[in-house]
Formats: sequence, structure tokens, C-alpha cells
Amino acid sequence: MNKETIYKYFNLIFKILIGVFAFAYVVAKIRSALIQNGADLCTIKIEYSFVVMVLVLMLINWGLESYKWKWLIQEHIKISFFKAFGLVLSGITISIITPNRIGEIPGRVFLLNNTEFRKDLIWKTSFGAFSQLAVTILIGTSALYLTSEYFIEYFSNSLVIMLLIGVLILILLFIFFQKIPSLLSKIPFFNKMGSENIHLSFVEIIKLLLLSSLRYGVFCLQFWLVLKAFQIELIGNQILLIPVCFFMASIIPTMLLSEIGVRSSVAVFVFGMISDNVIAIILASLLLWIINIATPAMFGLFNLKQLTILKN
Repeated sequence: MNKETIYKYFNLIFKILIGVFAFAYVVAKIRSALIQNGADLCTIKIEYSFVVMVLVLMLINWGLESYKWKWLIQEHIKISFFKAFGLVLSGITISIITPNRIGEIPGRVFLLNNTEFRKDLIWKTSFGAFSQLAVTILIGTSALYLTSEYFIEYFSNSLVIMLLIGVLILILLFIFFQKIPSLLSKIPFFNKMGSENIHLSFVEIIKLLLLSSLRYGVFCLQFWLVLKAFQIELIGNQILLIPVCFFMASIIPTMLLSEIGVRSSVAVFVFGMISDNVIAIILASLLLWIINIATPAMFGLFNLKQLTILKN
């Protein structure tokens, strides 16, 4: 068997494994949640009009991410919005079996099958993901401060100092992030990971942050709507608990089997401050995951045929 045939079979097996694991994971998680909470569904009233709105916003959510990614990588490769949208969905499919869904970044890039600019594309995609994380943490920590009365028993001077240091480090990392590839290219051991072609102007960075903030606003609105669908009302500054929930979930490492558990437990902890309807909170968190992650991941399966890991 020649090398080309080996690469062909490796890529085929890899794609099949990703598809099977992603599909099995989604089905198993939904089945598990229904088994655990199915009996309580009869006692919970659901406003399906809000669920429909969340579904529409899912398209806007991933549409914004697709536009942001398409714009970020246009210097190296030009693709249509619809191709970017399809590859973003397939990136979700790949990422679903990786820690903190970090596989989404290389997944999208490998789906482009562009070896010439692969490093540059990975760095640009990483910068886009990091900007989203930065917005999540900055808004989340601000919201945590503004809702501190709900968490007063957990606050201490040391915790406040740690949060301030963390935010400062995050800001510095974001400012110098695009310099990292250039620095790595000058270090002998890491030079293969570096790149001299990563640069965004001040205006481009502002645009990137605005797009990330707009998308953040969309999935905050989704969470608010899905909570309303399960009769959980947020009044006044309670709405800021949504960014707090996203912030806490974003800083906790998750693996394949723990993501939904972490998201649900964080949601119960945060919204449990204002509601004792634990089942509704869990189901709302699960439904948001199904709409925003599981559904796109299922559609993303159709693009996996484009994935190539090894080339002759």
C-alpha cells in the first residue's frame, strides 16, 4: 500500500470517527437529560414562541461568527459567506469532542485545505476566538461586580484582587496577542509555530471587538429568552446574572463528558440566587446547548468530507 493510499484511508477513518463520536455524544447527552428530567417536563409550562426566537437567533449568532471569521482570514484566503458558515458549523462538530471545544479553531482551518497559509489561518482564527473570550470575561467580571449582593458570602478581598489581576492579564494578552506569532518565529525551537504575517490595525481590532460584542449580545438575549420560555423572570439588575453565568462557565475547564454538567451546575448556582425552580433552570440550560451547539454540530457533519489531516 503506497503512502497516498494510507493518507486517504487515514483521513477517511478520522472523518468517520469524528462524525460518529459527535453524533453519539449529542444523542447520549439529550437522552440522559430526558431520562433524568423527563418526568418533570409535564409540570413545567414552556412558552414555545420564545424557543422559536432563540432558534432564529442561533442563525444570527453563528452567522455573525461566520462573517467575523471570513473577514479575519480574507487576507490569506477569500471564501463566500455561505462557505464560511458551513465550515464554522463543521468546526463545531469537530470541537464537540475536544476540551473546552478548542478543536473548533484547527478544525475550521483544516477544512479549508489550504496548506500554504495554514499557520497564518490558525493564528487569525485563534485571535477571533480570543476576542470572543475577552469580551465574555470583561463583561462577565463587570456584571459580577454589579451583582455582588447576590454573591456576598463568596466575596473576599483576595478574590477581588485575583479577578482584577486576571482581567489585567487578559487585557495585556489581547493587546500583545498578535505579536506572539512574530516572537515565536524568532525562537529556534518554536519558529515553525510562528508567523510574520499576523497584523491587525487599531481600526480592525476595534471592528473585531465590536463584532464579538454584538455576537455576545445575541447569545445573552438567547439565554434571557430561553429562561423566559421556562417562566424564569429576570428583574432589574438580575439580567446581569446572564453574563455572570457565561463568565463562570467560560473559565471552568470542560471535557467531552462534562460540558453540559458544568453549564447546568453553573446555571443552577447563578440563577438559584433568584429562583428555586432548579428543574426549569437545568432544562433551560440544556435547551440552549441543544439549540446553539448540538443542532449546528449535526448540520456540520455534512461538511466533514472536506477534512484532510494528512497530505502526500
